[in-house]
Amino acid sequence: MSREKKESILLELCVIGVSLAALSLLIYFVIAVSFQNGEASIGVTMRIAQHLAGRIFEQPTEEQIRTTSWIIRYCAHLGLFFVVGVVTTFVSMVIFRGYYRILGVIGAGFVCYVLAYYTEYYKQFVEGRHFHQSDAALNWYGSLAGIFCMVGSYFLNRLLVKLS
Repeated sequence: MSREKKESILLELCVIGVSLAALSLLIYFVIAVSFQNGEASIGVTMRIAQHLAGRIFEQPTEEQIRTTSWIIRYCAHLGLFFVVGVVTTFVSMVIFRGYYRILGVIGAGFVCYVLAYYTEYYKQFVEGRHFHQSDAALNWYGSLAGIFCMVGSYFLNRLLVKLS
C-alpha cells in the first residue's frame, strides 16, 4: 500500500474514533441529565425560569414563571435530542459509505428512538421524576429533526459539489 493510502485510512479511522467518542459523551450526558432526581431537576429549571421571566416581565406572577419553566423544559427536550439526532446521523454516515449509508441513517433513527423512549421510561424509577409520553414524543421529534437536517445537509452538499 502506498503511503498516501495508509495516511488516508489512518485519518478515516481517527475521524470515526473521535466521532464515536463524541457520541458516547453526548449519550452519557443525556442519560446523566435524565437520571437527575426530581428536586434537583425542577430546581435548576425554576431558577432559570425565574431569571428569564424577570427579564421578560417587570413583576412576573407564579403563572408566568410556571409557563416559562414549561417552555424551557420542552425546548430542552427538543434541543438536546436535535443534537443527538445530528451527531448520531453524522457518525452513522461516517461509518457507513456508499449505498450502505441509508442503513446507517436507519440505524441512527433506531438508536435515537430507543434513547428517546429509554430516557423517559426510566425516569419513573428516579425519585421525584415521572414518565411522560409527551416528553418521549418531544425527544423523538427533536431527534427526527436532527436526522432530517443532517441528511438534508448531506444531499445539499452533494448537489453543491456537482454544481461546482
